[in-house]
Amino acid sequence: MKIRKLIEERRRGERAAVSERADPSDADLLAALDRLDGAEFSSTAFVTENETVMAVGGGNGAYVVSITLDDDARIYTLVDRSKSEDHDQKVVVGGQSGSYQQYQCVCRDLAVAAILYFQQQGEPSPDLQWVSE
Repeated sequence: MKIRKLIEERRRGERAAVSERADPSDADLLAALDRLDGAEFSSTAFVTENETVMAVGGGNGAYVVSITLDDDARIYTLVDRSKSEDHDQKVVVGGQSGSYQQYQCVCRDLAVAAILYFQQQGEPSPDLQWVSE
């Protein structure tokens, strides 16, 4: 299972432009993650050949990572259990500032691990912690 499409949203003021890259390499995926700055770039989607989508938003060290699996209609969100479930953190995703539970705002290392596993398997990594909705 390989990511077949990388979709990035770039915002300039009220305007948004979407770009797509077919068959991105691991380096392309990590470069897209590193472009996330919570301002101009705050939303990226990774799509597999069977249309499973991993969405990553945020930037500047706080990323919100989720995977939507069609086979069970659930959304899996990556979490960092060392962070609080009782406090919120503001993160810009898709150009909109939102409050997320702190434990849903993960560091770059966790986001990288999730993306690279998703690139290979097309599903949430069992080595990471996820909550489902």
